[in-house]
Amino acid sequence: MSIISGFFDSVNKDRVYNAEFLATFHSALVGNGIYPNPSNNLQVVERTLMTTTVKVGKAWINGHFIINNEDFVIQHDMADGALSRIDRVVLQLDTAGRMIDIVVKKGAFSSNPVAPVILRNVDFYELILADVRISAGQIRIIQSNITDQRLNKTLCGIVHGYIDQVDTTTIFNQYQSWFNDYSVTKASEFLTWQNQVTTALENWVDAQQLDYDAWRKAEEKLFQSWSQGRKNGFDAWFETVKDVLDTTADGKLLNQLNDHKDASMPHVFLDATDNKIYKYGFKTNSTKDGLIFVFEEEL
Repeated sequence: MSIISGFFDSVNKDRVYNAEFLATFHSALVGNGIYPNPSNNLQVVERTLMTTTVKVGKAWINGHFIINNEDFVIQHDMADGALSRIDRVVLQLDTAGRMIDIVVKKGAFSSNPVAPVILRNVDFYELILADVRISAGQIRIIQSNITDQRLNKTLCGIVHGYIDQVDTTTIFNQYQSWFNDYSVTKASEFLTWQNQVTTALENWVDAQQLDYDAWRKAEEKLFQSWSQGRKNGFDAWFETVKDVLDTTADGKLLNQLNDHKDASMPHVFLDATDNKIYKYGFKTNSTKDGLIFVFEEEL
């Protein structure tokens, strides 16, 4: 039958309404989602170690309802040593099983994990309460690991129909807690990065200083070696300069000056009366224990 209507009095049981009909009826009045009041209705919160808690609350899924009258504890599997995963806490409508249950769907291990696929078909229909990130090596779940999805209309949402007021206090506080934790974490990461960059820069400057000092010492050594070589070369040249310059007038004059300086009788003159050359000067006289004046003809 393509047309469905109701409710009408039954005559000889010709109007019998089953659960499916009632669910269809209620789904037209109340949309899928959780009740917003109180604000922690069916909220997933941290507990101890690798467990979380689903708070008390109510929800609707396709005309069917669930009431959780006490905190529901969920045990999550232990973390992997190297890879991370994302678990999903869901309200799962099982049509064949004729029930709505709270289920944890374990995510796949990955270096870049994603949450499990949501089921919505003729057999199952799921509302996502929260995603729980389990990082590699983690031994305890804290609130900042839990992403509340109750206000995400695509994944869960708030029931609408008989609702007059929405209390978002708890949800706001959770996001504020997450933001505070995220800010502290990022500040710590920035400080670590800053220290690493500062250390690297200081090491680079020290290395540059060491390289410069080594270069300067090497250059000084090379200059000293070059300078000594130049001096030695000049000294060797100077020792031979008299022989080289002796072939020139300047060289001859230089040799004569040196001979005059080193001679005991350096002075000579031409006597015009006899046209002879005489030398005169001083010599050491051992018997007299001193110097004597000497004047003699140059032979």
